[in-house]
Amino acid sequence: MVVGLMKLFSKSLKPEEVINFLKENPDFFINHPEAIEHLEIKHESGEAVSFIEKQVEFVKSKNLATSTQLKDFILNAKENELLFAKVRKLISIILSAEDLEKLLTATESFFTNELGTEKCKLLFFTQEELYRVSAKRIIEPEIATKTFSKIFKEVDIFLGKLPNEIASLTFGAQANIKEAVIGKLHSEKIAGILILGSSVNEKYTSEQDTLFLNFIVEVLSHQIDRLIEKRN
Repeated sequence: MVVGLMKLFSKSLKPEEVINFLKENPDFFINHPEAIEHLEIKHESGEAVSFIEKQVEFVKSKNLATSTQLKDFILNAKENELLFAKVRKLISIILSAEDLEKLLTATESFFTNELGTEKCKLLFFTQEELYRVSAKRIIEPEIATKTFSKIFKEVDIFLGKLPNEIASLTFGAQANIKEAVIGKLHSEKIAGILILGSSVNEKYTSEQDTLFLNFIVEVLSHQIDRLIEKRN
């Protein structure tokens, strides 16, 4: 029976079917130990090894993979804990601000000094005299609409390669910014963006999580509205 089955395996069945059969019959080699004699197992070196040796090798590699995954999980948890503590500190700074320009400067400084962001800017799409915002933070509404409408057509936070036009408009032509995160402010008073820039490729990719940044943008937008209303 066993010999006939092994012949059937080698001639008629696909490897996936053999695997499925063994999964459904995990005691097959216990009930038919003679079948092991027909197995040919080789080490990476090319030398033949016993079935037991191969099984031990497999278990070790599986345990190593599990151990690595656990270490990665613990490391990510620690990194997230540190990030959360910094975000909490930034939120505190935002909510305690009583001056719009100081709020913007403090936020930018925190991103660069505490969060390690290469470049950070808060920019507004409005006329300078309307909200008494520093001229360096202003992008004319007509230019902003033309430039950012495609970016924010489907998402409120953009991550990835930055077109040269936007890089020059936001950071200047000499900044050599290649990638960015651009968060659309949800302010009811004024349109604008929070933009983080990097001169390094693969720093910001579309697969990255934006949970913390979404939260920061929401709180920042609310505080900007509060300070504008207070000023007027």
